[in-house]
Amino acid sequence: MKTIILGAAFAALAGAASAQNFYAGAALDYAYPHSGDTQTLGSLIGGVGFGQGLYGYGAEVEVGGHAGGDADYGTQRLRAWGSYDLGTVSARVAGGITEYDLQSGSADGYNLGVGVETGFTDRVTLRAEFIRDFMDDNSTAAVTTTRIGAFYNF
Repeated sequence: MKTIILGAAFAALAGAASAQNFYAGAALDYAYPHSGDTQTLGSLIGGVGFGQGLYGYGAEVEVGGHAGGDADYGTQRLRAWGSYDLGTVSARVAGGITEYDLQSGSADGYNLGVGVETGFTDRVTLRAEFIRDFMDDNSTAAVTTTRIGAFYNF
């Protein structure tokens, strides 16, 4: 599944590299499951965005790795997103597919997210977001992730 997610993401991003806003960045994630142990992850994120006046849309791919806490699993997400410009910040919604790399194998599911994003400089954007992963595997609890991140816009 991981190969399919990454392959689809690179294929989607490769054709859109000349779009209005190609970006890459990093985020610090705090994952809080409904049952089980919490963990902190560091995530690398790349994506592409298109603007339509007040509205924006795009896609992004991310890979996250364990940085602390009692749980120890990696994450991969492929997400589509939409945004609405509120002036100094933009409201964001997102959804896509998720894969967790667990010690006992992997678990797949989908994710939904909501957050805000603001420009720090002409090239740097800051983001705060909540992401909810709904996993198909019953052995993995649903996880809510709180994210803060910074992105460089090419």
